[in-house]
Amino acid sequence: MEIKDLKPQGVWRFFSELSEIPRCSGDEQRVSDYLVNFAKERNLEVRQDEALNVIIKKPASAGYEDRPTVALQAHSDMVCVKDDSSDHNFDTDPIELIVDGDWVKANGTTLGADDGMGVAYILAVLDDHSLEHGPLEAIITTGEETAMVGANALDASDINAKYLLNIDSEEDGILTIGCAGGLDLEIYFEKNLIKEESDKDSKAISVQISGLEGGHSGMEIDKARLNALKAMGRLLNDLEGLKIADIYGGVKRNAIAASAVSIFKTNDSEKDAEVLKERAAEILNEYKDTDPNANIAIECVPCDKDEFLSEEVSSQIANVLYAIPDGLYKKHKGEIITSSNLGTLETVDNKLVLSSMIRSQIDSAKFNRAGIASKIAESFGATTNIKGAYSGWQREETKLVDIFNDVWQEQNGGSMEVGTTHGGLECGIFKGYMADVEMISFGPEIEGAHSPAERANINSVEKNYKLLIEVLKRI
Repeated sequence: MEIKDLKPQGVWRFFSELSEIPRCSGDEQRVSDYLVNFAKERNLEVRQDEALNVIIKKPASAGYEDRPTVALQAHSDMVCVKDDSSDHNFDTDPIELIVDGDWVKANGTTLGADDGMGVAYILAVLDDHSLEHGPLEAIITTGEETAMVGANALDASDINAKYLLNIDSEEDGILTIGCAGGLDLEIYFEKNLIKEESDKDSKAISVQISGLEGGHSGMEIDKARLNALKAMGRLLNDLEGLKIADIYGGVKRNAIAASAVSIFKTNDSEKDAEVLKERAAEILNEYKDTDPNANIAIECVPCDKDEFLSEEVSSQIANVLYAIPDGLYKKHKGEIITSSNLGTLETVDNKLVLSSMIRSQIDSAKFNRAGIASKIAESFGATTNIKGAYSGWQREETKLVDIFNDVWQEQNGGSMEVGTTHGGLECGIFKGYMADVEMISFGPEIEGAHSPAERANINSVEKNYKLLIEVLKRI
């Protein structure tokens, strides 16, 4: 079966078109222009702002003019992550879609169903003039996966909606009425390099961590998966004479780090390589249930480097990676309340920067977690900075729950689950300037978001689209 044969055909057609357009976070010009052209071709009112958000308005269908205005909301950017073996170029290449049984996945990359599927739902609704609904306002934002750039920049003065349906949730049969806020804690290490003449007989140690499950740092942070940066800290901890030549890991601040690499030497590299192999075996054994494909390759190699970080800075990095909090912090009645995630370690402007994304439904808990991590990092000589803090969307009671539940029961039987999410949703930002708009979030089943394992369930896509169009008819 091919993508064009899947139902609803409109949804999959637009999802395929979106998949042809490179749209990593920060590179949304092309997809934003595509959305503008979509609206103009259908004579729909459209506005594109400086942040490349696109707002499209569609009049009510005949007989529904007196119904309240509903906003349909999704984001156009996607997390761009690929397998180590993939040669995909996210700047130029389309996402290659594959039908795999009951699922659609990509070939070695993230699929972009988060949140391309939400955008495809919206375009399918706007394109279908047979549907019955009141006035619609589509709000398609940018930069959600980085710092909710579009939502923060949106001018909502022309938004008239009484209700907002966020189509950016990923669990079938679940309604979300609240989400976590977040912030980014950046930890800086001065890249003090020292020159050393290379000795042809000297040895260095190469460590490559790969094959970890990774995943979404909000939705999957409670899965107790191995973080590659934490694993690296554990390996490097307490090595005497540690001098790092190169170290990096992770790909996105909001994805659990699934890989990391380091090259370094110690006072006795050959002996320490054997010690590290024992540590690696311990780590792999501890995480064999959550990360069965994890691999830690450790080799003693000829030292062909002539520049190393000082022992002081190398020790700072190892100690911070080892000691800093990471993972689930608090969970209550099945809902994740507070967590942190080491996402990336990379060189920026001649500094090594370690990013920790901290989330919580409670602002004070979020800043407390950041404070603890900052104190630890600073105690080892690093410097820190908090940026991009945003509030959560506190649990909200709305009549939309009853409407969704009624339709779901008629179409599928049973009731929908209602709760909050630990992932970041733009509803938290919108609530700051659209306080009177009642909001809800839902979406089809998507597994492995923010990782190359991402896939969308075909049956769930159809089920939730039918839910959406009937809900629009009843509001």
